[in-house]
Amino acid sequence: MADRSTWNERYAAKELVWSAGPNGRFVEEIAPLPPGTALDVACGEGRNAIYLAEQGWEVTGIDFSDVGIDKARRIAGQRGVTVNWLVGDVTEAPLAAGGYDLVSVLYLHTDPATRELWLPKVIAAVAPGGYFIYIGHDPANIEGGVGGPKDPAVLPDAATLGRYLGGFEIEFADVTERPVDQDPGHGGGSGVALDTVVRARRRVAQ
Repeated sequence: MADRSTWNERYAAKELVWSAGPNGRFVEEIAPLPPGTALDVACGEGRNAIYLAEQGWEVTGIDFSDVGIDKARRIAGQRGVTVNWLVGDVTEAPLAAGGYDLVSVLYLHTDPATRELWLPKVIAAVAPGGYFIYIGHDPANIEGGVGGPKDPAVLPDAATLGRYLGGFEIEFADVTERPVDQDPGHGGGSGVALDTVVRARRRVAQ
């Protein structure tokens, strides 16, 4: 995982590192959900957080890159939506347990030790009845897909993520194909990336 200064340089180098629109699979996953409160973890330039706000969600987006958040804030203003933007490292940021109806994590790839710091915390932030959605490169993408990290240690598969989801009903957990020409920034060019997608709902105590 690159550090803050590396990401700041990357975000400063071009107008948009990722696409202006949201991740297509993310759009599919949230389409059936009623708007509520949402936390977008490692939101970058804000494309998914902004989309949520446009669908009526009350959104908080957090990223450790102040350059990325500045761009996100500017784009949100241009599109006429309000998002609570936070500059911070999710491994250290305080998150209210059960504070969000939706917690989304897209393409946050860290080493396992770092993942142990943030993943249980962000899952704990899901309210009873709320959803956790994860989308990231699958380990199979290293040999069979386009783009993404080449270190399998930073790419949890669905089974690994499932071990953190006690108390949740896992509604979907599988590897999906993503044409990269439809999602600029994640590899570019042509071909298909292989992503792990998990959608889980926290059970409501009876």
